[in-house]
Amino acid sequence: MNLSILSDLIITKVYSATTMYTVKNTKTKRNNRPCWAIVIKYEGETIYTVKNKDYLSDINNFVILPKGCSYDWHCTKSGHFSIIEFESEPVFDDIIALHVKNSEKYLKVFKELEYKRTLKKQMYEIESIRDTYSILLMLIQSVNTKYLPAEKINKIDPALDYIAKNYNHNIKNDVLANLCNLSTVYFRKLFTKTMGTSPIAYVHELRIKKAKEMLKSDYSSITDIAQSLGYLNIYDFSRAFKKYTGISPSKF
Repeated sequence: MNLSILSDLIITKVYSATTMYTVKNTKTKRNNRPCWAIVIKYEGETIYTVKNKDYLSDINNFVILPKGCSYDWHCTKSGHFSIIEFESEPVFDDIIALHVKNSEKYLKVFKELEYKRTLKKQMYEIESIRDTYSILLMLIQSVNTKYLPAEKINKIDPALDYIAKNYNHNIKNDVLANLCNLSTVYFRKLFTKTMGTSPIAYVHELRIKKAKEMLKSDYSSITDIAQSLGYLNIYDFSRAFKKYTGISPSKF
């Protein structure tokens, strides 16, 4: 599942955090939703339909309703649900459904957020944004963990940790393999199978992600960024940036 759209959300305002009750067979249609929403149906069931596809909403299945999405919903079993509605710029035309375990921990954050917004103490707006990010982060981490084999991740974890700390240095497969106590050939195969890309490509992708952050700041030239990320010169950096993004650093 591609969760990049959730990872890229920039929340500018939380409009509401509320708990409501729906009766069985309640139905409605929503066109061009004006803001994003996260729904926890912790009692009963609701079916959301978009593009002739049904999405279940219950205690173990959360739905995220994107801004711009049009859908129908039908309460098939009466019960309460909690919903957070918030503003973020991207629009998306499909529902994002996430299967979760231990939904109580998510519901706890929801309830705390609802409580803070009811009291409206100082800084509650900022805390609302923080708590909404926390729920999104928990959901993304839960889904990513499910799709990454734990045994394989544990084997290459020393390499991932080393890369995170040294991505701006010249990293070699032999060094990473030694950290994981694996042969270089087996390490490369295991890393590629687990992460979906080779170790060195992973390093470059991480560098480009950092480059995007740096290019949005006011403090670095392209030459400085190239040097900060460990590229030998601006030409190598520009070539790598265009390879992974399709455009040059200056155009970005």
